[in-house]
Amino acid sequence: MAGILAGKSALVTGGAGGFGMSCAMLLARDGAAVTLMGRSPDSLAAAKDKLEQAHPGAKVQTYAGDGLSSQDVGAAMDLAASGEGNFSIVVSTVGAGMSRSIADSTADQFMDAVAYNVRPAFVAIREGIDRIARDGAFAFISSTAAIMPFDGMVGYCAGKAAHDHLVRTAAHELGHLGHRFNAVRPGLTRTPATVGLFASQPMLDRFNERIPLGRPGEPEEIAEAVRFLVGPESSWTTGQSFAIDGGNELRGAPNMAGR
Repeated sequence: MAGILAGKSALVTGGAGGFGMSCAMLLARDGAAVTLMGRSPDSLAAAKDKLEQAHPGAKVQTYAGDGLSSQDVGAAMDLAASGEGNFSIVVSTVGAGMSRSIADSTADQFMDAVAYNVRPAFVAIREGIDRIARDGAFAFISSTAAIMPFDGMVGYCAGKAAHDHLVRTAAHELGHLGHRFNAVRPGLTRTPATVGLFASQPMLDRFNERIPLGRPGEPEEIAEAVRFLVGPESSWTTGQSFAIDGGNELRGAPNMAGR
């Protein structure tokens, strides 16, 4: 396919999820060969079909594995590098919000939540630097929780803060290789992971009151920022984390605890 990313190969972890699929759509649209990685073979197959229907002629392959596993991520990268295109793009979307307050968390529960939100990024970086082409671009899905404390989400907030500093550290340590590392911090966005929030109108209203643009985001809006960060348009951008949140960080998190 013709496009500004033609000749490039990309790996998207969490590739069948809301953010991952939206990012893959834009990568394929602009000509990159795309490898989708996720845990569910059935979900990956459905995502592959959707991509190929949306972009006839797109080069799409899948790898079923765990985004927290160095072995699995390395194997998925090897697959991406063995296919069409120069393996030069990694998009890491793996992570999850875990709802526990400090008082309700054990040390192990806290560390599990932190690890689930920072380990996938470290694994993608560590496995990627030995495989990706020089001048490779890494993009990561973070969260406004990296900046704003949310009630009852201590592990998630700490994990995303660590995640973003990892991205900065990678940019600092590995810039001599020509690689770029950036993240986006989505605000409340409509994905399968946020179905519960969207089902609660009172909670949705609380969020919208804290968003200057007055509405939640769509995954395609996050994907546009990711697409910019892995493309040639951002060739002098690294070590950054960008809020894509309708302005939510300007007003702070909503009251999640009803206090």
